[in-house]
This record gives sequence, C-alpha cells and structure tokens, in this order.
Amino acid sequence: MTLRTIASLLAWAVICSYAQTTAPPSFEVASIKPTASSDPARSGRMTGGPGTSNPGEFTASGFPLRMLITRAYDLQYDDSNLVLGPPSLDRDKYDIVAKVPLGAKADQLTAMLRSLLAERFGLVAHWEQRELPSYDLVVAKGGSKLREAEKAPVNAPPDPSLHPTPGYQWPTDKNGWPVFPPGFPRINLYGQRGNPLLHIAARMQTVADLLRIIRSQIDHPAADKTGLTGTYDFTLDCARAATAFDLTSNPESSSGQASALDGVSDPAPDIFAALESQLGLKLISSKSSVKVLVVDKVGDKPTEN
Repeated sequence: MTLRTIASLLAWAVICSYAQTTAPPSFEVASIKPTASSDPARSGRMTGGPGTSNPGEFTASGFPLRMLITRAYDLQYDDSNLVLGPPSLDRDKYDIVAKVPLGAKADQLTAMLRSLLAERFGLVAHWEQRELPSYDLVVAKGGSKLREAEKAPVNAPPDPSLHPTPGYQWPTDKNGWPVFPPGFPRINLYGQRGNPLLHIAARMQTVADLLRIIRSQIDHPAADKTGLTGTYDFTLDCARAATAFDLTSNPESSSGQASALDGVSDPAPDIFAALESQLGLKLISSKSSVKVLVVDKVGDKPTEN
C-alpha cells in the first residue's frame, strides 16, 4: 500500500468522523398522526423535552404545519405569518410524540424538529429578505395616554406571584379583571375560548412590550415609531382578532381566572381602535424589509411512522 493510498484513507476517515459528529440532532423515534377532529387538544399544545419535567419525551398536539415549522425554526408563535408557503401549511393538524435522546440540550430541540419535518414531510425551506406590508406604531393625534409606571410603595410586601399560595388569585377591578400590584414588572393578555373580548394588563412595561403582546392580534409585523422610551402602567380592552391560529384562546386566563366579561354583548373595539382611544397610539400601514422563511417544498402528508 502506497503512502498516497494510506493518506487518502486517513483523510476519508477524518471526513467520515467529522460528518458523524456534525450530523444534526434528531429524535430517537417519533410518531406523527393527523389530529382527530374530536380531540380537545386541537387548539394546540406542546409539552416535554429538554429543560422540562419530562425531558425524555416531546409532544405536540393539534398543530398545523405552519406552527410546527414556526417552532422548528425558532420563531415566536405570533410570527407564524413570516412563514411563507402553500395553503397546506394551515389545512391539517397533527399530533407528534417523540423520544428525545438522553442528555439532549434545550437548544437542540428545534434542530430535532427540523430534522423530523425534513424526513417525514420532505420540508425544504430557506431564509430571505422581502419587502412586506407592515405597521408603524405612532403617537395618535392628541398625544399618548400611557401613564408613567407607578413605583412600588415603601416597605411593599414581596411580589405574591413569586411565592404563590395554593389557589392564589390576583385581586380584580370592578369588571373582574386581574390587577397587578404597582412596582412589579408584568404584562399578561387575558381571554376565554368563545368570548370575543381580550384584556391586557401591564405594569412597568415599554412600548416594545406592548407590541410583543399584541402580535397575535395584528396581521403584519409592527415597528415602534412612537419615540416613547419610558416604562408604563396600562390596560387595554379590545375584540379578539380572527387570526388563523390564536394561542390566546385559552379556557381560562393565564392567571387561572376566567374572563369577567363572558357573555357581554356590546361590541368591543378592534385592536386598532382600542390602541387609539385607550392608549393614544395608532397603527398606520407601512412597508418594511422583513426576514421571512420561504417553504420551497413540503409534502401534504407525513411518511409512515
């Protein structure tokens, strides 16, 4: 055997070893099935995986392909409109049960999900910049109605949510909405399945925090052009937007308290009117260069388990 042959074999061994060590992480085994129409989890739920109380198993129930791709590419759920692809992304919903390799890290889960979608749905996608419709959030005529954040009182008790007692619930206002104590940064969106109303309660939050919490209620990305740099206390009441996949549609609010306005028949303002009338802010149409995920290829149905 010549020295050149030996060198070639050694180089090939190094290449093979490198390929093995850099192969994308994947689930040990995974099952993908269409979600049954009678399944109560159709609204979408993901549990388990690294960093949770059940690190060895990841499950996703009642998710369309768009939301699975959103999760696989590490986008926020409310940014699912940045995934561009065929109508089949929203047509059917699926349940996934996957076994996670021992010792896997939390940041490897998205790569595992990408590998699974590529293997079972033939998913091929790429990132690109596109000029898309968007919104600019500006101060409305008449000025901002945001109020500067109130500081915590001297000798205020500790934040009760950090050490909640069993059955703890926030105090409520006259309409039954949760009220947060002053001086503790917090923002929540409250709603109830079947109720068209939403309520946002915020303490010590910025305009950027407001944009983040309303992303699921607007159809395009939005940029802060208000020039407001403080932290604020505010509430906002609006009608729920008819979004394709609204993760705010919970049976109860995130505090465990049901919506107080259930059954109210008076029409509520949409998010655009509510922002202007209640907070003195306005969303105006614009265009911006946005990084989007373009789906080049994806199957209609997953391959067999």
